[in-house]
Amino acid sequence: MVDPEYLRDKKVQKIDSDIQTFEVDLQKTKLELEGLDRRLDGEIDSYRAVAKSRRDTYEELLGRVRKAEKEWKDADKTYKDAQKRKDKSRSELQKKVETLKKRIKNAEKTKYKRFEELDKEKAKQRDS
Repeated sequence: MVDPEYLRDKKVQKIDSDIQTFEVDLQKTKLELEGLDRRLDGEIDSYRAVAKSRRDTYEELLGRVRKAEKEWKDADKTYKDAQKRKDKSRSELQKKVETLKKRIKNAEKTKYKRFEELDKEKAKQRDS
């Protein structure tokens, strides 16, 4: 134990007074800290909820963008395939048109040659 005479010393009394003041300040500061934690935890929870909401929105939009991109690529492929089919069909028909024009031209030549043959035969018959 401490000698009671020491407790009457002015410096010791001043130190004891300081210790009591520090202990009161410590209790006040602990209470402030608890209040600060409660207040800031609520604020942080609010920010966390907002951030989560924004992230969910972002992920949903990103999913929609990916889906739209896939749909666009599918539609573009369908379009290109249809264009290729058209070009191929058109090319085939164009070849057929050219072939038919040649056949008509050749048939016309053959017809006129036949006319010439018939004219020659007719002239022969008149001359004989």
